[in-house]
Amino acid sequence: MRLLAARAAGAFGELALTCGVVLTFFAVYGLYGTDGEIEEQQARLSTVWAATTAASASRGEAASREGAEPVSRMSIPRLKKSWVVVEGVSQKALRRGPGHYPETAHPGQEGNFAVAAHRIPAFFWDLDRLREGDPVVVQTRAATYVYRVTEQLVVTPESVDVLAAEPGERLLTLTTCHPRMANYQRLVVHAELAETVRKDV
Repeated sequence: MRLLAARAAGAFGELALTCGVVLTFFAVYGLYGTDGEIEEQQARLSTVWAATTAASASRGEAASREGAEPVSRMSIPRLKKSWVVVEGVSQKALRRGPGHYPETAHPGQEGNFAVAAHRIPAFFWDLDRLREGDPVVVQTRAATYVYRVTEQLVVTPESVDVLAAEPGERLLTLTTCHPRMANYQRLVVHAELAETVRKDV
């Protein structure tokens, strides 16, 4: 009986170890295994962005179905990252890149231009490294906007007030899951518009 129990315990231990290895593999794949797919999606979006003509841009938001086309480019020098930002925050949209909350302002507009992305290495993994005064550069077809980070905070997913803005404010808000590999809180970075450079027409 003791021998049987010892064998059962040993088998259970091996099974638990195997399960642990498999789960670790899937966790690593979830973080790093999709980087190639994301790079491919971002490359396609970059091509679409570059090929978009002034005529197509003049169609405005009506042509921007959620996740269907890029709405801006964003770069964060401190993180040495840049992306094409898509319209919408559905899971489909966020698999392609950072997504613009549709009910918030567009870059440079009065209000809050709010963007969400997954907390994975390809996107907002190191968002907590941003410090006050760090630039976040957003490019549209009409201008380049430089926002400066003002604060960083952690909130619950229900705290939608972080997307609000006071009259006259021109803000940028970045949101992602917190802590890493969990989603029961949100990391929020606020920034204010500091500089606008219009493109020659």
